[in-house]
Amino acid sequence: MLKKLANGEYSLKITFWIFGVLGLFFFCLITNMTHNSVLRMICPRGIICGKSVILYTLSNIISVFLNGGYLLTGVGIHFLISTIFVVYAYILLRGLWKSSASYDGRAFWSVCAKFVLILLILVSLKSII
Repeated sequence: MLKKLANGEYSLKITFWIFGVLGLFFFCLITNMTHNSVLRMICPRGIICGKSVILYTLSNIISVFLNGGYLLTGVGIHFLISTIFVVYAYILLRGLWKSSASYDGRAFWSVCAKFVLILLILVSLKSII
């Protein structure tokens, strides 16, 4: 299925709506949940300590690995889900480009689909960081 998507073998409608909109919504939901759960582990009392799991982990890498436990597991799961999301976004963009190149309708829809999908991916990246 992902190979067909990457090769642009699905129609522009299916690529945009099913894989683009619904797929990105699913990944945003999952990465947002893992991000928020790791933030709750970092700030258990609700004290604001930054909104970035990645920046916190990099700046406190030694204490994260020494303390280990749930925090290390949560950060690991968040990084794994985020990596899968980035790979999916790449496959999706590649498939959309190929699918819109073979689209027989008006060029307007092909250009709009590319533009909107790029915006969706950029907004979705916010849930990773």
